[in-house]
Amino acid sequence: MKHIGLIGGLSPESTVHYYEIICREYNHRAGELNFPEITLQSLNLQKLIPHFEQNEWDKVAAILLDALHCLKNAGAEFAAILANTPHNAYALIRESSPLEILTIMDATSEALVSDARRKVALLGTRPTMEFGFFQKHFQASHIETLVPDAHARQELDRIVWEELSHGTVRPESRAAAKGMIADLTAQGAEAVILGCTELCLLIQPEDSPKPLYDTTRIHAEAILNFAME
Repeated sequence: MKHIGLIGGLSPESTVHYYEIICREYNHRAGELNFPEITLQSLNLQKLIPHFEQNEWDKVAAILLDALHCLKNAGAEFAAILANTPHNAYALIRESSPLEILTIMDATSEALVSDARRKVALLGTRPTMEFGFFQKHFQASHIETLVPDAHARQELDRIVWEELSHGTVRPESRAAAKGMIADLTAQGAEAVILGCTELCLLIQPEDSPKPLYDTTRIHAEAILNFAME
């Protein structure tokens, strides 16, 4: 069993969800009072937000690299970044990282390929929907990606940062998200990617006419599977 290194705090709401999934699933498999060895490097999200907004991914990369070195020094044998948006900086840290990084894009792509999906809707923060790191991974597997229109992308971004990251779930925001899903389904989406680790708080299976792919759960289970190899 590998020592797991996690970069979290992006936001704490999703970090707690990751931790719970990994620990409970491992205990389910191993039984008794067995739980995985995990080191968490929790970052201050507020320090990253300006860099997200200004597309300063080199600065995001520097923060992530510092966190990766801390995890390495603490004994972690591989790492995962517990949020979608910071993965925009993945290409900048892939070669220089002191640890192998298990990405959310690879885990999600594998799930889509396994289910033979060919056209999917992607919901997330504005950088996730617009900057293409998911789309590039999906395209390599011949999967087409649809995103909401510009106004809807801006509104969903606001919902994530102003509401979900604080643990707030509002009915009107759920209704807005359901409307986005309906629009993308009408355009031919076969499934909906919850490409933000807080969106599972807002959108449930009954809110979508198509299957949901919760990147938090997919990534968390991939982390555990890799640790147990």
